[in-house]
Amino acid sequence: MSDDKIEKSEFMLEFREITLQDKEHAENCLKKVNYHLCEHCFTDLFIWRGHYETKICFWNEFLFVKMKTTDEKKTMYLAPIGDGDLFSAIKMLEQDAKDNNIEFTMCSIAEEMKPKIESLYPDKYKYQTDESGWDYIYLSEKLQTLSGKKLQSKRNLVNRFMANYDGRWSYEDLCYENRHDAFNFHIKWCEQNGCMRDNSFWGETCAIGSGLNHFDALGLKGGILRLDGNVIAFTFGSQASDDMFVVQIEKADSTINGAYQMINQQFVKRNCTHVKYINREEDLGLEGLRKAKRSYNPEMMGVKYCATLK
Repeated sequence: MSDDKIEKSEFMLEFREITLQDKEHAENCLKKVNYHLCEHCFTDLFIWRGHYETKICFWNEFLFVKMKTTDEKKTMYLAPIGDGDLFSAIKMLEQDAKDNNIEFTMCSIAEEMKPKIESLYPDKYKYQTDESGWDYIYLSEKLQTLSGKKLQSKRNLVNRFMANYDGRWSYEDLCYENRHDAFNFHIKWCEQNGCMRDNSFWGETCAIGSGLNHFDALGLKGGILRLDGNVIAFTFGSQASDDMFVVQIEKADSTINGAYQMINQQFVKRNCTHVKYINREEDLGLEGLRKAKRSYNPEMMGVKYCATLK
């Protein structure tokens, strides 16, 4: 296997903005590996494209993704997604970084993928991982039934909600006709939680708007929970692989006991019975979010690494 320099003039990668027209091609690459990571979901890449300034290109059997961090605007590459000559694929990304005077950083390296890269490039990279970026992955059956002692508190909250609001609550599928109700609730939620001036608010607002505007084209599924006709929670997500569904967005009125647990359970019961796993993404290092996600007893964590040149 040659480690010769790849000439820029002959092999220049052409990164561009991601579009809906890329969905089929991208998903063909995504289906060739199954690391259960949320970044391996076309919907995630598409709806967050503005926030992370996402660019993509296709090379041989791989999807390449280039993104920027929201704070320092540091460019990084996702580990190549697909099945083929991984050695050459990584070399192509390294060369693109060199051509563009970018310090090479490769992220979203699944725990199962790391030894493969190490065997191809021994002692070349320094690996780091950040627990705040790990995905929480649950058994779909457990989120549907909330069975077992560890989920008893969730089950109790759902039962109390149903009893306290009997005849007053309703669940409906998210669709074109009610999407504005969901978006308006998101704005109200942000106002209540004091995040209107936070940069992440604008990124999430754009992501939610993009998802709702392209709901059918992205193949999204979602739900709205109402109390006395008013929206108190909504969620949506998409299937990333044959055995996993990713929940991209979930919002609920935290002042109403059981609202979060209800939207979570009702959505999974109605839309995710055909998959084994539910990926509910990262906790972003937010203590409250981390506590909530851990309390649902994940089946496993989607551990990810970043690699930089030594």
